[in-house]
Amino acid sequence: MPTTIFVALLFFFGIAVGSFTNVLIDRYKPEKSLFSLKRLRGRSHCDSCGRTLSAIELIPIASFIFLRGKCRECKSRLSFQYPLVEVVTGAIFAGVPLFLNSFYNISGGRFFLFAAEWWYYALAAFWVIVCLGLLIVFVIDLKHYIVPDELNLFFIIVGILIISILWNFRDSVFPFRESFLKNYVLVFSPFLGLLANRILGFAAGGLFFLILFFASRGRGMGMGDVKLAFALGLLFGWPDVGLSIIISFILGGVFSLALFIAGAKTMKDRVPFAPFLVTGIAATFFFGHALIGWYFSLFGM
Repeated sequence: MPTTIFVALLFFFGIAVGSFTNVLIDRYKPEKSLFSLKRLRGRSHCDSCGRTLSAIELIPIASFIFLRGKCRECKSRLSFQYPLVEVVTGAIFAGVPLFLNSFYNISGGRFFLFAAEWWYYALAAFWVIVCLGLLIVFVIDLKHYIVPDELNLFFIIVGILIISILWNFRDSVFPFRESFLKNYVLVFSPFLGLLANRILGFAAGGLFFLILFFASRGRGMGMGDVKLAFALGLLFGWPDVGLSIIISFILGGVFSLALFIAGAKTMKDRVPFAPFLVTGIAATFFFGHALIGWYFSLFGM
């Protein structure tokens, strides 16, 4: 199967998964479990008039376009969250395997011909799931100012599984592919070992946020952000989590300043931080090596 067709199929499958992801996000209640099967049962309905949606209104992306972003019954506007989450989920399902195919330098399109080693596919599946979890964190924190504990635990479990694969097949992984910064790990880390850098990432990322939490008395940083930093530190390791934190603070500072200048927020208003941390992680995952290379090029290095 040609790579283009396979990637397209992954994208459309991801869009379908994105529709379910929207259900998971919409029905989340901070006081209840994110993965409650009881809460996930039942047909989807309009949040305004309560009308049960028909099958044709549940087609990902197409139904939003067909209905022009409005409920067919009460004409109330539908949130752009629905098509955006579906498109981003499709991009995750297609983009992550495509990126990893290049990152691990799998020649001849063997990855998409199912001719690569099994653990490549396991890593790709785990990273797709991680990115999907990060998307859920992004949206839920925007809506509820909370990062569900279930997702932090989920990231730790998947992180341990990814570390296990990389450790058991470390002789097969190309040099420096245990970090998304590749060879720049030599510059920013005192360790070369996989486990040492994962432990350092867990400690550095989590403790940094924990200090901020106590220093601001919980106003500048929530405990959910602290737990997320610990989990992502283990999942991505050092120095990846360090770069992610730097990017997240730059983005968070610029965005918050813009809101303050525009009068949309005051100094007393809360701004959810997890979306910025997720964006920093995504930037490091896909562009970390290129970003560090660009930074060094500014100094002629």
